[in-house]
Amino acid sequence: MRSVRPQRSLPAAAAVAVLMLALTACGGQSPAEAPGEPTATAAPSQTENAAPVSPSPAPVPTEEAAQVIRGTGTYIGQIDNHSVEIETEEGPTAFELGAGTEDVPEGLEMDDHVLIEYVEKAVEGDPSVVQRILSRLEKAEAGGGADSAEVLPPTKAFKLTLEGMEEEKTANLAEGEGYSLYVFDIFTFDRTAGRLAMKVDPGYYADITRLPSDFNLDELEAEGRKALSATGEITKLSQEERERRMSGIRLYLTAMGSGVTSQYIVKEIDGQGYIIRMNIPQREASEGFGPHVYASLDSIVSR
Repeated sequence: MRSVRPQRSLPAAAAVAVLMLALTACGGQSPAEAPGEPTATAAPSQTENAAPVSPSPAPVPTEEAAQVIRGTGTYIGQIDNHSVEIETEEGPTAFELGAGTEDVPEGLEMDDHVLIEYVEKAVEGDPSVVQRILSRLEKAEAGGGADSAEVLPPTKAFKLTLEGMEEEKTANLAEGEGYSLYVFDIFTFDRTAGRLAMKVDPGYYADITRLPSDFNLDELEAEGRKALSATGEITKLSQEERERRMSGIRLYLTAMGSGVTSQYIVKEIDGQGYIIRMNIPQREASEGFGPHVYASLDSIVSR
């Protein structure tokens, strides 16, 4: 006897109807649209038609394009196969070993004084992080030529007379164009311009210019007098007065005007001459500027 299967014709028909209704809603006219009325056609999306565009990466400065920074430091040790740590005027600093410097750490020991040249690059994706890449890392030997001139420590203590009291102040080694000097924390130092200026009042400054080897002192004096003539009456300091300020002074002209003192100085260090132009306003910072700036300028060492 053949069994009779349950009848599901009504539910099946209902399911088909629901399916057809769904298809009609997706592909055909909306039930809200009146028959015969034109339907609005959406404009093609520009995103759909345009070819995908890859974002252009931000330009990253190359080593060749970046400014090479030269300095000295104290070797601390190797961090890993690709980087080392060196004590500089900024404190312990990490450097990446660039081309040609990869094997140098093998010949260095902790506390060796080193000569360095490097470039700074912003890390892609985080411009606040600076990557320092060495192009030169070399142990500095005193008396070994111009490149390995006197080895200077990253910091140095000076005794200054401030407001009648002797104080010991520490300054950090900084590199100028062809020279080094120690800079106190009250100053900023612009390496390119050679300007040493007070942080609290940048109107107090000393500009340092390296002279050619064949400089003429008489011509420089004429130039200095012309530069100071607009300030006021010019005074030329005697040798004794010059030596009380700084060592190695060949010429010291000073002029006082309305609220400002201008000075034109020629200093010679081991045969290398420098012009120092000082601007000293008569304001609150006058007391501290002189002792600090003379100590910094007297610390100049030619490279």
